[in-house]
Amino acid sequence: MINWEVVGVITQIVGTIAIVISLVYVLIQIRINSRQLEKTVQLTRTQNWQSVCEDFNTWREMVLSSNNGEIWIKGINNLDDLNRDEHIKFNMMAGSYIWTCWFLYQLQINEGFLVDANNTIYSDLYKHEGYRTWLMNNEQLHTDEFGTFLKEVKESVGAERYEIGETSSLTAGIY
Repeated sequence: MINWEVVGVITQIVGTIAIVISLVYVLIQIRINSRQLEKTVQLTRTQNWQSVCEDFNTWREMVLSSNNGEIWIKGINNLDDLNRDEHIKFNMMAGSYIWTCWFLYQLQINEGFLVDANNTIYSDLYKHEGYRTWLMNNEQLHTDEFGTFLKEVKESVGAERYEIGETSSLTAGIY
């Protein structure tokens, strides 16, 4: 005759062992997935930082090609010194640069950095009179958050300006 109590106890023991094995398996899978996710996040961060560097390099190449360097220097100092064709080229270079600054800003925010309005790369935008004017003429192109940040940068720079010919991140290509 079958002792149903013993069968019941054995069934409970087997069930408990199966649950423990399942939980261990799930725990191992969670750890493996977490490591893979961490690697993916780190790779994405690295790719984003590389992208910003590449964008700055693209802007630098744009400025250095042909006679664009002269146009860039004239434009950042005084937009009124540019003729129509030079103004178009300057708009493209200035737009490329501010787009890269926006991407850098977004990346810094997403990485949890406190973005400093006194950071050279941002403050230099307002220390050259021509670029400052260009930025103010194109404020509507910025996101609200970035626009607010740029206003903080403009306020922190105040009346401080570079002299024509003085080196900055906009003239040295350093970011």
